[in-house]
Amino acid sequence: MKKRIKKCLGCLYLIIIFGICLMPLLAMGVRENKNVIENRSITQKPFVYNQEGLNWDYLREVGNYFEDHFAFRQELITMDSIIKAEIFGIASVSDVIVGKNGWLYYTATLDDFQHKDIVSDRMLFNIAHNLLLMQQYTESLGIKFLFTVAPNKNSLYAENMPERLLYQFEDKSDMERLESWLEKYKVNYVNLFEVFSSQDETLYYKRDSHWNQKGAVMVYNALLDACGQIHKTYQECEVQISKDYYGDLNLMLFPAKIKPEEYISYIGGNLWEYRRGGGVEEQIVITKCENKNHNLLMYRDSFGNSLIPLMAGEFSEAVFSKNVPYTMTDLITYNPDIVILEKVERHLQTLGKIPPVMNAPEVKLHKESVIEDKSAKFSVVKEGSYWKIAGVVDNQCVSTDSRIFVEIEEADCTKVYEAFCIGVKQGDVVNDYGFAIYISEVLLESDVFGVKVLVEVK
Repeated sequence: MKKRIKKCLGCLYLIIIFGICLMPLLAMGVRENKNVIENRSITQKPFVYNQEGLNWDYLREVGNYFEDHFAFRQELITMDSIIKAEIFGIASVSDVIVGKNGWLYYTATLDDFQHKDIVSDRMLFNIAHNLLLMQQYTESLGIKFLFTVAPNKNSLYAENMPERLLYQFEDKSDMERLESWLEKYKVNYVNLFEVFSSQDETLYYKRDSHWNQKGAVMVYNALLDACGQIHKTYQECEVQISKDYYGDLNLMLFPAKIKPEEYISYIGGNLWEYRRGGGVEEQIVITKCENKNHNLLMYRDSFGNSLIPLMAGEFSEAVFSKNVPYTMTDLITYNPDIVILEKVERHLQTLGKIPPVMNAPEVKLHKESVIEDKSAKFSVVKEGSYWKIAGVVDNQCVSTDSRIFVEIEEADCTKVYEAFCIGVKQGDVVNDYGFAIYISEVLLESDVFGVKVLVEVK
């Protein structure tokens, strides 16, 4: 009798264990996870047959589909995250760092915070030089140009970073080192690190990677002040506080137990409307506002989302673009009076790797100031209506801040153009002595022309 009871209990135990294991599958019909909040594409339901006939990858695709859609997925992920975060102080999601006092940080900012794998001085030159060429082109059209960097959260508020990560490999970060280059080349730069550091109040969300709405208003004021644009300051506006803001890091780590944060709404802002796009997450957003006289073009990333409702109310037309590379023909298309380029700190290197699409500036050189780099490797390709000439020079014959030029010879005409300086990936490493220029096909008489690469002698 005892053996039979023991055997029944053993079977019951196995049934319970198997039932728990099978529950996410069996409950998919009524409790399928359809709203996965992650920074990636979610697997779509596979089909046994596709356009090519029988889908031989069906079983693998079904497995991937189950991983994204099984029942109680968000609840199980959240439970795992809570246990790891509350007990061990670590995140179950690799993109998130669990800090102290309920703070969350974005893992992608850790290298910047620790001054790890800092870029070369040449890359810093590339960034400043490329910004200068963009600024010169913009100003040649009578348009104001402004550059700013959105600080990583832990660059401003490191006190809640985990103790185990509070160390740095170098004295200065890439951004701190870049500032002297921006000053040297007179790039019109608004230092938001100083703007935020001057405030006693914390102006970033605890469980989001971005500044809060009060911080956005401060940035908006700093940028338009630097442009000399008269604008509403919101200093005396009535505010409404609601606790309904859900941070991006919070959503990634605790999808089923999201803790809302306070959100500040300013009452009495200028009325504006969308001309293109229906939300701040769109790739291109165009807004219009009655009774305003100037136009704005703003190249931005996600930090610009909270700036759109503020900026939109100050310009007759405002264009907000996330497109990279920057297409400088936008200045002709949208006819702005002000161009603002905002880039988050962790993506600074993009400015030294991806050149904007614009006609390279033609220059006049003294022959003694340059030499031809006969060992330079480059390619000449057609991209749309442009000829793109790109390659690398011999870093043994140039200085850290040597500019690069491309001489184009056709028929009896020879012209020299200044190149954007970029980092070029070669295998597993990046060669920071690369270059690229775009030349409109309209400027060339034919498809046959000679190319020489010239480097500045220092």
